[in-house]
Amino acid sequence: MPFCRSRCSYCHFISLPYDRALASRYARAVLRELESCPEAKEEVDSIYFGGGTPSILAAKNILGILQACRCKFRIQDDGEISLEANPGTISKTKIAAYRRGGIRRISVGAQSFSDRELSAIGRAHSSAMVFDSLRRLRESGFENINLDLMLGLPYQTRVSWKHNLETVASLGIPHVSVYMLDLDDPCPLQTKIEEGAVFLPEDDLVSDLYLETIEFLASCGYQQYEISNFARPGYACRHNLKYWKREPVYSFGLGSHSFDGNTRWANTSQMEDYLAVVEAGKNPRAWQESVNAENALQETLFLGLRLTEGVDWKGLQNAYGAERLSTYEGALEDWLQQGLAQKTGDVVRLTASGMLLSNEVFQQFV
Repeated sequence: MPFCRSRCSYCHFISLPYDRALASRYARAVLRELESCPEAKEEVDSIYFGGGTPSILAAKNILGILQACRCKFRIQDDGEISLEANPGTISKTKIAAYRRGGIRRISVGAQSFSDRELSAIGRAHSSAMVFDSLRRLRESGFENINLDLMLGLPYQTRVSWKHNLETVASLGIPHVSVYMLDLDDPCPLQTKIEEGAVFLPEDDLVSDLYLETIEFLASCGYQQYEISNFARPGYACRHNLKYWKREPVYSFGLGSHSFDGNTRWANTSQMEDYLAVVEAGKNPRAWQESVNAENALQETLFLGLRLTEGVDWKGLQNAYGAERLSTYEGALEDWLQQGLAQKTGDVVRLTASGMLLSNEVFQQFV
């Protein structure tokens, strides 16, 4: 759902100002796209409402789309149905509607418990609103909750970051996503930094804090299962694992990306185009491409290495051929010597240092 209260100063995603009439029209278009999906009656075990801020929409819009999914697909009884929410956008009424509709997992975009840091990146909420949202969710019976935190924010210190982690652990939140601030693409925050209006922590401090995060969360019972994701037993995000394991995912809506095991495709990212095409009964697909064996191997490597379980090197040889995999043998030896990866039997995993420098590692496959 591509709507937000306001656009954060670091955001690179599709984000449009919320307008009730436009949001309702958009929800109807997503319903229409869903109804025309040819993958009818396939069994699914996860549904994910991502954003933007899905929780800013009226609950009836979300539940209408969810009901359409139930009509179009066979959802497993224990299916994981998740919704992203930002503090200040989830009232008691909405939360109760989510529960009635079958949503069982909520991902809250907290980013930080420091009001100064939140203000510096243009977030539309305060730390108090994060606590209030979590209280409402818990009182309504939600247990499967994720909190997003961001590392490397302006004015962030070792003390403020430690406070973030200790707060999450003390609240008993079962899943934590820790993302690094990404300023590779132009954005308002980048301009402010260049003008000296705000200041980022030193890179060495951010690196140290990431490694300390892994240790701290492990000591609190969280298992790191992906570069940015930590969960207590039984709470790993089923849906996101599908992306990293290259399993089929069918997506609907503006700018959404899909994969059926052989082909990838994406919808247009322009709202006017999306609405016009779907309302005319046409396919909003902007592009599609077949994934050949070489690309499939590259994807398997850089997605699989994001996971702490790593990749089975011998299994890859059997699946893609030893000759094709040999292209990456030299890179693997370099990673092993530099301490960025380790090999146990046939399984190759990134070390904590390798995860910290994963973008450099993954350039081998892109």
